Amino acid sequence: MFKKIILFFLMSAAAAVAGLAQDQPSLPTNRELVSKARSLYVDSDTVYMKREQLVSSLLGREEFKTWELQITNNQRLADLLVRVHRVPFSNHFIYTVTDRRTETIVMAGKVDSLAGTVYGLIADEIVHKMKTFRGDPAPQKPQQQSSAQKVDATN
Repeated sequence: MFKKIILFFLMSAAAAVAGLAQDQPSLPTNRELVSKARSLYVDSDTVYMKREQLVSSLLGREEFKTWELQITNNQRLADLLVRVHRVPFSNHFIYTVTDRRTETIVMAGKVDSLAGTVYGLIADEIVHKMKTFRGDPAPQKPQQQSSAQKVDATN
């Protein structure tokens, strides 16, 4: 009888563990996280790149405006967190872009800058990488007609 109770308990525990493992949702893909993001929070731990410079550079990008992304001063309200760190005694700036809710790093990179252009380089990289997830928001320009087609059209 005692063996039956232990066996029943072990089987119940195994079934419960298996059920819990199936209930845990998988993490969304980086594409899903970046595509759904609507707001960013920018943080810099270095005096060589002020937060405001990167904010200004991101807000000035046409893609940023087209995607209707916002930058917030409240980290708890942001979908994505952009963090910039400078490697001591170097011109290497490392950045990460993390989904705040899942704490998943969706983008990362390193930029080298000596002349104070680090904020523009980081903004360029972030927007370029976002294009791979969100698509290029720039409207496609119609191709110019060749001069032969123009002549045919006028005749």
